[in-house]
Amino acid sequence: MSDDISYIRKWIKRGLSKDKKTLDFSNRGIDNQTAMDLAENVALPDIEILYIHTNKIKDLGTEELARSEFFEPLKELWMYENLIGDAGARALAESDALTRLRYLSLYTNKVGDEGAVALANSKTLARLEVLDLSFNRIGDIGAEALANSTHLKNLKELHLDANRIGLRGMQALADLSGLQNLQTLNLSYNLINPLGLELLSESKRLRELNTVTTDYIGE
Repeated sequence: MSDDISYIRKWIKRGLSKDKKTLDFSNRGIDNQTAMDLAENVALPDIEILYIHTNKIKDLGTEELARSEFFEPLKELWMYENLIGDAGARALAESDALTRLRYLSLYTNKVGDEGAVALANSKTLARLEVLDLSFNRIGDIGAEALANSTHLKNLKELHLDANRIGLRGMQALADLSGLQNLQTLNLSYNLINPLGLELLSESKRLRELNTVTTDYIGE
């Protein structure tokens, strides 16, 4: 822990909304050490929305935050544009502090199949309604796990743009045996597989959704 944590009090003063429900820690240069300082020293029972995106948080910092009281009241967690990989995603998926979470943004990180599988199998994220995993490293295995997930039973939006999903993953998402309440699925800018894109386009299950975006261009 850093000897001087007065900067944290300054950040809170600047970033806390008047109703004390939103805290903005974005673009502060937060690294693993700073994340640990936050985990050990911050507990704000009224905050529901945390912006901690556009920083330098890696897996270790994410693991510390995921175990902390700091995360317990959160309904929205914006952690995009950090350096979070599979271990960090798994820590979030297994965190007992995030049972209230409705919105999780992890786009532009380093999450791969292992992290996606952990999120798909999470028992503590049962209330999650929006999951943004765009611009990561998720392939077919992760896509299959998410498509078949019965744990994320309240998920309404899933964003998987700009990953590494190919034919197998597209087939699973076309079938979408899990995620029964999903309404929006974004899959643009993945591996270009004509057959997979056609399966997505012809999926009866996906036609039941409100919005589906892929790279498919029909006649």
